[in-house]
Amino acid sequence: MSAISAIAGSIVLALLVQGPANLQLTELAKIPPANVIPKGTVILIQLTAKLSTKTLKEGDGVYGITAHPISVNNEIVVPVGSWVSGKITQVQRPGKVKGKAGLALSFQTLILTSGSTIPLYASLKGSSEATTSGEGKLEGESSVGDDAVTVAKTVAVPAVIGGVVSGQHGARVGVGAGAAVGLATVLMTRGKDIVLDRGTTLEIVLDRPLEP
Repeated sequence: MSAISAIAGSIVLALLVQGPANLQLTELAKIPPANVIPKGTVILIQLTAKLSTKTLKEGDGVYGITAHPISVNNEIVVPVGSWVSGKITQVQRPGKVKGKAGLALSFQTLILTSGSTIPLYASLKGSSEATTSGEGKLEGESSVGDDAVTVAKTVAVPAVIGGVVSGQHGARVGVGAGAAVGLATVLMTRGKDIVLDRGTTLEIVLDRPLEP
């Protein structure tokens, strides 16, 4: 019986030793790492160079600096002035007849003011200078209004000249000629490009948690 008691005592002792340890490891596993910026956090950055769909191509670099600090647990983990770099993932020039300009960006690197470089997974959420689609793509403005003004201007001058020179018939001829010129001008001219000047504010959103 003494041997059995000794074995039982050893088993109980082992359970007592292992139980709290396992519990401690389990509880530690539930504690998130300190200073982690969660997925979905919006970061404001200001562009350090001008961007335009007229000159950009896919793969070109995009650079900005953080405009506001980011804090976790009342501690600033990303200071103002930290560098953010990314690239152009899609460029769409405006069409000559229809189609708006489009621009898509993604961001891959964060460089803190301390010099630490951190991998970044972020996409565009919005801009102070352009409309953003639901897919995080910037969309240019329509040129329909400008096209109408162009046609109207090119119609008005020939009509006036035709009316003065040849009366009503001349005015009709002038209108037709002006409309043809205006339409040709519109067909040969592209719509509005997207232009983001230096200092433009962009909203980018984290696609994954960030641990500075």
